[in-house]
Amino acid sequence: MRFIFLVLSALLLSACTKTEPVAISGNTMGTTYHLVLADNGIDANRASAVKRKVDSLLQTVNQQMSTYIKDSEISRFNQLTDLKPFQVSPPFLRVLRLALKIHSESGGLFDVTVGPLVNLWGFGTKGSRTTPPNPEQIRETLKQVGSQFIKIVNDSTIHKTNPQIQIDFSAIAKGYGVDAVAALLQKTGYSNFLVEIGGEVITRGSKNGIPWKIGIDRPLPDVVPGSDLETVLELHDAAMATSGDYRNYFTSGDSLYSHEIDPRNGRPVHNNMASVTILAPSCMLADAMATAIMVMGAKKGLEWVESKPGVEAFIITRNGKELKEISSRNFKFPGH
Repeated sequence: MRFIFLVLSALLLSACTKTEPVAISGNTMGTTYHLVLADNGIDANRASAVKRKVDSLLQTVNQQMSTYIKDSEISRFNQLTDLKPFQVSPPFLRVLRLALKIHSESGGLFDVTVGPLVNLWGFGTKGSRTTPPNPEQIRETLKQVGSQFIKIVNDSTIHKTNPQIQIDFSAIAKGYGVDAVAALLQKTGYSNFLVEIGGEVITRGSKNGIPWKIGIDRPLPDVVPGSDLETVLELHDAAMATSGDYRNYFTSGDSLYSHEIDPRNGRPVHNNMASVTILAPSCMLADAMATAIMVMGAKKGLEWVESKPGVEAFIITRNGKELKEISSRNFKFPGH
């Protein structure tokens, strides 16, 4: 759901020398991941060892947070039809705590219980659709939505106060995965690297002394990622996530319906927001805020960003075919 094209000339390098970055890739979370390690002395054996550790870590994250795995932690919670306490892992609880915090800060516009609406509109696990659901279906599904119906009991237990509530971490889990892989690499001793999962990015250090360069696509439907860039950023020890309306959508009649759902009315957002890119200390924070601001709009979104230390925003709005760039006060472009 996130659409950032990585401008990395070394991404496909396979040779391992003291100066060449080493690229590692794989599949996870219904998408792909890419790592670029830019420390010296990484040979093929070390790169293989890193890949094994990363694959194992991401498999664990999937088993905790993927709604596509029937016996995952999140799926087992969603299958509950009672209000009994449910034990969760520390990573699951960490993601849920941040999700509930962003839900509160955004006035409910970021909501990890919106999954039933996402499914209803054809953007989730139930398959796609080509026509909108009827108003009665939307009203009934809204009864299954509301983060206020999830309570944290203690450091290992949560419960529902509405048995119909389900959790969907799709707007925050990839960000968490990026953070988790970055923490693993740092713990293993690496200090210059890039981690990307499905477009969510974190960087540390540099690539042979050169800043990591990340491109942001111009938000145009049906354009090949990376073929038309709005801008290129230099990322310094920061996390980045982008949310937009131009990849996952369907059209019916003269209307376009995006996967960005407003939890207040149960319908895809219809505003002038084309994409939101957030820079933040953690990727899961950037991930969640980018999604919330797509619903919130530019004015309130920028006010929120300016109130949070270490967070910056780059917003693209759309008026017909005209695109307009808006950024937070301290957002920096290369050369400025």
